[in-house]
Amino acid sequence: MRRRAVILAIPVLAIVLVAGCAAGPQGGQTRAGPQDAAGPRALLAKWHKALVTGDKNTYVACFVGSDDEIVLALAGMEAVQANYAFHDAVVKQFGPDSWQAFSSGPAQIDIFPKDERWTTRITTVRTGVLAFGYLPRGRVPLHMIEDGGQWRIAAASLVPPGLMAKQAADYQMRWAASLRKLADQVAKKQVPAAPTGTRADYMKMVAPAEQPAARRAVEDSFLVQ
Repeated sequence: MRRRAVILAIPVLAIVLVAGCAAGPQGGQTRAGPQDAAGPRALLAKWHKALVTGDKNTYVACFVGSDDEIVLALAGMEAVQANYAFHDAVVKQFGPDSWQAFSSGPAQIDIFPKDERWTTRITTVRTGVLAFGYLPRGRVPLHMIEDGGQWRIAAASLVPPGLMAKQAADYQMRWAASLRKLADQVAKKQVPAAPTGTRADYMKMVAPAEQPAARRAVEDSFLVQ
């Protein structure tokens, strides 16, 4: 019941966001330093480590939100882990240079940074019991809430603009599934070269009318770093 109660604070975050926090850090707010051992920056470090190592329990514990929003958070983790699996399969089968085909253009795949120092690039702005984490790339900052001395990420802030949480989660899971399928094909030597049609394969999984939303679910999310 405690976690559910905190969800009520999320609409307040939306109001603050509309007021201008999404545009970037504003004057008169406190910036959390790199050595913030118990506040928002420590939470971001914990979230990042759990995300890149696939520690689902610790990852989920970093969030507060509705069931659909938590599912979206988990979909993001699956997409990140699927990216890693595809990358590792391609490099193992075709060599390190083969990944260059995915570094730009239509075949580009953004691998979420594993380096723990990456979180030091996040600009963290704290305003009382609320805080905002501005990722190096991303349209909407991560929203964080303090409750009872514990900081949590509002899973609602993971929802790409213009989409619903359940909708975005579905698309991100499809993206992950397409990468897992390709990774398996590469590992089993079922393709003669690194498969660069990753986005095309993903789009085949959704109806034409849905494709713009499916694209935004991935490209406008925190996954693109």
